[in-house]
Amino acid sequence: MPPALDNLSRELRSAVLGEEHVRAERLVQEYTEALQRFWSTLPEPDRAASEIPKIAQELLQWTRQMTLLQRALAARQLAILHKAGRYRAAGGSPTLTGVEVRG
Repeated sequence: MPPALDNLSRELRSAVLGEEHVRAERLVQEYTEALQRFWSTLPEPDRAASEIPKIAQELLQWTRQMTLLQRALAARQLAILHKAGRYRAAGGSPTLTGVEVRG
């Protein structure tokens, strides 16, 4: 894998793990464009033996899975906040501990 693609891959993973979704979206675009450029320079025999498509597919699948997981967790936290708000409006006094909502 060329260093430029390795660097973009690391940056993308970092953005996804840091829940920097706008940055991650931009990096996915940059990664796929760099991948296309690199792939077009490879001779046919090198393409046939290359692991690059597999590596790229694994990275993009991981990115998708992590993003879906983060969205599900955020939705779950939001549901907890809504439930606590309804409880409070009904006269209860819920204790919210460990609930964090990120944008």
